[in-house]
Amino acid sequence: MCYSNTESFWVNNRKCFVERSKQLGIEIIEKYCNYDENLQYTQAEELINQGVKVIVIVAVNANTAAAIVRLANKNDVKVIAYDRMIHNCDLDYFVTIDSRKIGEVMAAEAIKQKPKGTYILLWGDKRDDNADLVKGGILKVLQPSIDNKNINVLYQNYIEEWSLENAESEVKMVANLSCREKVDAIVSSYDGMTRGAINALKSQDMLNDVFSCGQNSEIESLKSILNNEQTITIYKSHKVTGYATAELAAKLATKSNVKLSFDINGTMFNGYKQVPSILLDPILVNKSNMETAIFAEGIIDKNELLK
Repeated sequence: MCYSNTESFWVNNRKCFVERSKQLGIEIIEKYCNYDENLQYTQAEELINQGVKVIVIVAVNANTAAAIVRLANKNDVKVIAYDRMIHNCDLDYFVTIDSRKIGEVMAAEAIKQKPKGTYILLWGDKRDDNADLVKGGILKVLQPSIDNKNINVLYQNYIEEWSLENAESEVKMVANLSCREKVDAIVSSYDGMTRGAINALKSQDMLNDVFSCGQNSEIESLKSILNNEQTITIYKSHKVTGYATAELAAKLATKSNVKLSFDINGTMFNGYKQVPSILLDPILVNKSNMETAIFAEGIIDKNELLK
C-alpha cells in the first residue's frame, strides 16, 4: 500500500519489492491512494477482509494510519511500515533508510562545503514522521554552527506534500522579502523541493555558487547535478529497501525460515513501543560517484539522463 504509483522513487521501489516477492513465491495485491489517508484506510480494510497475511504500508499520515494497524491487530494481520513510521500503535516492524542519518550526512556535506554563510532549510511535509527525523539529523549537525553565528538561517519551514511547486513559491517569496540577500546553501529534505528552490533562485539570478542537497536521487536531480546546479543527493537504494521489505513480509506471511539479507538491527519508538526495525544506510551521491553509487546497481537506467 503506497500513496503514489507515479513518482519515480516509488516506481523503482515497487519494482524491486515485486521482483523479490516473486522470487520468494509471494502473491502481492497492490493499492495506491494518491495521498488520500481516508482512502488508504478503506483500502486496508478491504485487504484485511480479503484475508491478507501481511500489510506493507507507506503511510500518508503517520498518526491516522494507526487506525489501520489497530484494525490489522484485531484480525491477526502483521503490518510493516515502509519508509514512514506509524505512531501510537502496536506496529510489528519498520523498514527504512535511516532518516536521521540522511539528515546528518546532508548537513555534514553542507558544513564541509559552506562552513559559513546564509542557509535556507526546507523540511518535508509536517504530517510525515520522516520530515522530523531528517530535520533532527540536519539540526544535530548544523546547530553548533548556528549557535556560534557561522551559519545564518535566513528561512526554514515545512513544505506541504514535499512539493516542488510549494518549495519554489516559498523560496521565491523569501528572496523577495530579503531583498535578494545572497544564499550560500539550501539544505532541503527532498530532491523535488531542492529543484523548486533552485528554480526560484535561478529566476532571481541568485543561484551563483549555492550548495544544495536533497534525497531520493530522482532523474531530474541527477541531471541537475551533472549540470552543476544541485550539488548532492542521497541515494536510498531501491534494491536494498525493496528486497529487505519483501523478505521480511514473506517470512511473516509464510511463518517459514526465509533468510533475511538484512538484519533487524535496531528499534524506533513510535509513541507506543520500540518497534523492531531494519535501518539501512544512505549513500551520498555527487557528480564524481554517480556511476558507481547508482547506475551500477542496475535499477535506474543511465539512458534516462539523456531524455
